[in-house]
Amino acid sequence: MKKTLYRLTAAFFAIVVSFAAVLALAGCGSSKTTDSSNSSKTDKKAVEAVAGDYYLDLSELGMKLVIYLRLTENGTFQFSNTTDFEINKSSGVVQKGANDYVMVYESVNGADKSISDGLTSSFFVDDEGRLDFTHCEKIYYGSASATTTSDSSDAKLLAVKIPEGYEQPDTESAFTTGTYTATGADRTYTATFYVDNTYVVTESRTENGEKQYFSETGTYGVNTSQLALTPEGKERISCEVLSDLELQIQVLTGVDTDSRETLTFKKQEVKEVTAKLTGTGTVTRTNESFDVTVLLYSDGSYTSRAGSFTENGVIVPDSKDGTFKIYPDNNETKLRGLNQIATVPAGTLSSESGGLKLEGFRVRNSDNLTRYKCEISEN
Repeated sequence: MKKTLYRLTAAFFAIVVSFAAVLALAGCGSSKTTDSSNSSKTDKKAVEAVAGDYYLDLSELGMKLVIYLRLTENGTFQFSNTTDFEINKSSGVVQKGANDYVMVYESVNGADKSISDGLTSSFFVDDEGRLDFTHCEKIYYGSASATTTSDSSDAKLLAVKIPEGYEQPDTESAFTTGTYTATGADRTYTATFYVDNTYVVTESRTENGEKQYFSETGTYGVNTSQLALTPEGKERISCEVLSDLELQIQVLTGVDTDSRETLTFKKQEVKEVTAKLTGTGTVTRTNESFDVTVLLYSDGSYTSRAGSFTENGVIVPDSKDGTFKIYPDNNETKLRGLNQIATVPAGTLSSESGGLKLEGFRVRNSDNLTRYKCEISEN
């Protein structure tokens, strides 16, 4: 079955054009035009001719998503997720090229852009008055991005003028943040999604009686039934929201491979303690010591108790590198995720006699933000 492949980064959809391709388009002005005044008038009329509000329905390309485009007679454009265009996903100016129209972005997701950023898109007008973006590889839209490629020569990306009486389709998603779990061959997977649009997928298994953990982190975006993950340092992958309790996620089939398999993850309603580690810490440049207890939970979170002080957050273990990282909850808002605090330096992870050992776990033992290294292990 021919199907367009979409890959998304964040909570909203975006399609983007190759800068080099657009430069070629922008450089294709007519060599026969010598009167710049007449040329300017012609370009202005061409821009006025396409002014209006349009919708781009992507459902035929494999994604239940509609985005909206407004072109003005003054030569500006705006993308939005609503027909009233109150939300500015991206905007800029549109110009008439030799054959196509070229869109130059001046704002994307609230951030100012300039032509030097190379953010441009292009389209041409077909015989039915539709804007054809089919040969435009990408369009910038909001905070996330999706690249579209098609195996079908019939697939088209068209912007159609919004007719009178048009009703905006429902694009709500059943997706909810939280922890989902799945079981593979002799291993388990935990996928946790946070409100700051970050996620962690951790594979857990036992080898030769020792616990092994392999984690992948990144950002995610959701639109209706589409879930797009962007692993750190890797390309986006397409996943699916089956319901408010189930997701289909592509996970790595091994530690040293980029191949993936799709598993069904189910929502975990109650977290459980998976490990209890204890040890001691010492205040820097003193002989003062304090007891440390760290509880690890099935949703990938932790609670550390150092002296009388308690802190919560996310722990990301990786047996391949023999390291772990912690991401404490935001100290002021208490929000949880990988973007809530500057990363605390990584520590060393190992497994001894079937139990975990964490060296360099940095804890706070008071409201003071100072952290102290400690060594903790399972009893």
